[in-house]
Amino acid sequence: MKTKTPIVATELRFNDSQERVVAGNGEVNAGSKKELLERSTKLMEMASKGEVVTENAAVRRAELAKQHAELVKAAYNDPVAHRVIGEKMAENLYMTSNRKGFCRRFLNRIELKQGEIPRFPVRLKNVQAFWFTSPTRMETDLVTDKWLMPPEFQIGTRPFIPQNEINQSTSDVLDEKYVEALEAIMVTEDRLWMNAIRAMMGVDNNQTAIAGTLTPLALMNVRQQVARWGLKVPYLLMASDLYTDIVGDSTFIQAIEPVSRHELIMTGELAVLYGMTIISEAYRHPEHKVLNQGEFVVVSDPLTHGAYSDRGGIDSQPIDTTTEHVLGRGWVLAESFSLAIANSRSAAVGIRV
Repeated sequence: MKTKTPIVATELRFNDSQERVVAGNGEVNAGSKKELLERSTKLMEMASKGEVVTENAAVRRAELAKQHAELVKAAYNDPVAHRVIGEKMAENLYMTSNRKGFCRRFLNRIELKQGEIPRFPVRLKNVQAFWFTSPTRMETDLVTDKWLMPPEFQIGTRPFIPQNEINQSTSDVLDEKYVEALEAIMVTEDRLWMNAIRAMMGVDNNQTAIAGTLTPLALMNVRQQVARWGLKVPYLLMASDLYTDIVGDSTFIQAIEPVSRHELIMTGELAVLYGMTIISEAYRHPEHKVLNQGEFVVVSDPLTHGAYSDRGGIDSQPIDTTTEHVLGRGWVLAESFSLAIANSRSAAVGIRV
């Protein structure tokens, strides 16, 4: 089945209108805050399905689509090409994780040199900390020292392209493997972070259940759980379905300052509300979402919240028929990662039930 070509955002029109959604200056056309919020939501939903892209992404996509089929074929005959494709994929994964990953956006990054171990400074003692010893095991303890030293573990994936897939697919198989790898690495990081946030609830801050629609009072009550400890609250991460509650509430509309640059909107940044930058999941592929429907998280600043290390990026090693016992080419992509939430007071969760 042939993949539908996405529309460039600056050429997009809604409901057969002659007016472009995005003006030539990159701003979303709208006559009011409410219309801007509605159009921003629609734009992000279309981006998550691959139906609309930025102009730069469209140019890059067209160039890559022509190259990828040749590159995959070249990987069968040229070990250097095979290795270079994997290295380029690893580089792109790393850049995307830094730009779009929730974990990396909300946590402070710690640089590690060869021979160093992860060591995160603690800003506040006598609070509960959470860290991971593997992608499936989390530990917690009361912070009494000025340093946290969580262990490193590996997050990895093995994208592999069988010969039959190359022969029979009409789509960009290399791009498909990239999306699979992004789910295995960036989304795993985000799920680890979100699992720690959920585990924190009940220690210092409680999860808040909201009946009906999200209201300004309900949102501020969740925000206050973090702010009452004297912490800044610069971020609000929310599931995409909650944005309709904001658009439909006149009090929210008066208080909100929407983002109008379509490049920012299509990476999840929607608006500033009560001093918090709203980051939505609506722009992400359905497989890349980590929040439940109706769920939102208010988060303190990275220096207070916690830290992660990745030891310089994602490593790539080529694999082939000799390791997989199937005719094809692929790569082992992995990173050495550590993650610690240093302060159980630094986030709070609300959920609409």
